[in-house]
Amino acid sequence: MKWLGRTRSSVVSLDAGAPASERPLVWLRLAVVLAALLPAAFFAGASWLRYQNAVKAAHEHLDELARAAEEHAARVLERNDVVMQQMLHLLKDDDDDTLRKREAQLHEVAAAILLRLPQIGSLSVRNAQGELLMSTLLPPASRMPAGPDWSLLAERARDEVLLTVTRQRELPSGAPGGTIELTLNRSYFDEFYRRLTESENRLSIALFNGEGVLIGSWPPLPLTDKGRTQRTSLGPQRSADDERYSAFRKVGDAPFYVAVRQDVAAALAGWRQQVLVLGAVMLPTALALVLASWLALRRTRREIEARRRLRDEAEQRSRAEDALRQAQKLDALGQLAGGLAHDFNNLLMVVSANAELLARVVPQAAARPELSSILKAVDGGGKLTRRLLAFSRKQAQHPEVLRPQAALDGMLDVLRTTAGKAIELTLQIDNDTPAIEVDAAELEMALINLVANARDAMGHKGRIRIQARPNRLGEGPEGHPLGYAVISVSDTGQGMSADILNRAFEPFFTTKPPGVGTGLGLAQVYGFCVQAGGDVEVASKLRVGTTVSMLLPATAKTVLPAEPVVASASTLSARVLLVEDSPELSSTIAASLERSGCVVTPVASAQEAERLALAPGAGFDVVLTDIIMPGADGIALAKGLRKRRPGLPIVLMTGYSKEARHAVGADMEVLAKPCAAHEIVGALSRAIAAQRPASPVH
Repeated sequence: MKWLGRTRSSVVSLDAGAPASERPLVWLRLAVVLAALLPAAFFAGASWLRYQNAVKAAHEHLDELARAAEEHAARVLERNDVVMQQMLHLLKDDDDDTLRKREAQLHEVAAAILLRLPQIGSLSVRNAQGELLMSTLLPPASRMPAGPDWSLLAERARDEVLLTVTRQRELPSGAPGGTIELTLNRSYFDEFYRRLTESENRLSIALFNGEGVLIGSWPPLPLTDKGRTQRTSLGPQRSADDERYSAFRKVGDAPFYVAVRQDVAAALAGWRQQVLVLGAVMLPTALALVLASWLALRRTRREIEARRRLRDEAEQRSRAEDALRQAQKLDALGQLAGGLAHDFNNLLMVVSANAELLARVVPQAAARPELSSILKAVDGGGKLTRRLLAFSRKQAQHPEVLRPQAALDGMLDVLRTTAGKAIELTLQIDNDTPAIEVDAAELEMALINLVANARDAMGHKGRIRIQARPNRLGEGPEGHPLGYAVISVSDTGQGMSADILNRAFEPFFTTKPPGVGTGLGLAQVYGFCVQAGGDVEVASKLRVGTTVSMLLPATAKTVLPAEPVVASASTLSARVLLVEDSPELSSTIAASLERSGCVVTPVASAQEAERLALAPGAGFDVVLTDIIMPGADGIALAKGLRKRRPGLPIVLMTGYSKEARHAVGADMEVLAKPCAAHEIVGALSRAIAAQRPASPVH
């Protein structure tokens, strides 16, 4: 997701030296005037003045290079801290056995980090006894995953690693959980220093720690103690025992130091050249001095341009760091929202199922407004949890291939109703907009949320434009070969400030008055786009309007004809094995199914369900199981039963699960909680009717 970047104070400080950098230009212009007015006195005076300027410029230039190298090293150390924090978050509080089981996953994540951050040579995880649990220098013990070339990563790390950074890991009990080890590559620093000094003459840069261990340098030769000086408030000093200028800087609070050195002869080469020219043409040749001043002026301008490029790079890195922090915050909020929605869906299903059961057991209660209010509240709660699940990217999806031209036309009436009669809503679809494979209901919900937000932002009057088109070059995430379909909603409202824009996708964040909005509209849009493999972008300008663009991956699949809708059954005579770990929900579902004519055998674990289902003479007609349960989950149970009893129909239920798509791909129907009794009966009926008889596999 793309955000508006903020400029940090460290970036602004680069501009503070801009006026000082213009001073040599003033001196050079003055020298041209003096060359014309005082040719006799110019040679001696100008030579001495240029000598002072050349020394000063050399000192300033060395200090600037040292500051650039220091900032680069500080950013590398900051990234190392981010990587350590990411690894600690990935390890969670798992014990050694769990981490060994997750070795392949940890290895893949660590390898991806190495490919993204070339300064890191390897990542390793050890337990409290120092035993190696995972290392990118070695392939996982369980398998050799496809993707990164592990042998090349290991070879690179063995050849280039020179410094190891260790972070301790502590378990919730307070006991040591081991360490995370990160190693740095010398070649990464060497290459940066090479690029930094490639236009310089006889200049060297080195980075070393407080113990004198060399981290990186260019030229790639270690420094000796000879000529090492201490940087003072007067700036870089000329060493006493050799003809070199030096600059030293400490890298923040870390025990690392940057040293920059240049031979005096190289630093004063320009000055000597100018003196030779002046001496050759003598004092009357003012034109030669004007030419020399012009050459110096051009060189100073190149230095100013180099500083500008450094400033632009620092701003770009600052924006990238802000985007990383925002993505990490949204991911943490998504984990919390998904967990809350799962538990809340179980509670809603208990309420809805008992309300429906009450209406069937006590017919006179069915017409009571109190019961109707309960069911409406359950429906509203279900919509709320679906938005939470969409934001956390754990909503069970039912993707289908859609042509935006037809899909958006079909949604236009609903969107016009959402916008209201006072708002002009237009639809513009490019003919070459590619097909997409998404959940049609989630796409419609995302558009409704965007139109509703646009309507409220304009005060229920104005213009809304919905546009669909192919993505432009460089627009959208990288790596998708077919490109993206861009569906955008634009309004003529008041727009959003930078502070509001940075929080726009946070769940429950809203600028609307209390009771008007839930703050989940844009959160659902964000979760829908990311779960579909795409991205979302926001462009907003105060008092002009806002445009929200959903970038959805294009697909080469063809649009399939719609399947006929099968009505849900209300009665069913079948023996049902119900697997649900919640006692309240299990008893409620069992009572509803028994009222529909089923014989229900409830169990609380996948192990007990497998034992009963595979027992001789079990005679179950269908299995109804929850996905998320302690121990083995419902999908693992379903796959095991399919292997041993291929003819046994299975229906899954879930409040949320990122694994639900695997169940759909294996031809198993998934019911999203909360679901009504008739929906459960209908799903069981369809599963029994669709499953062909098959012989057990022994």
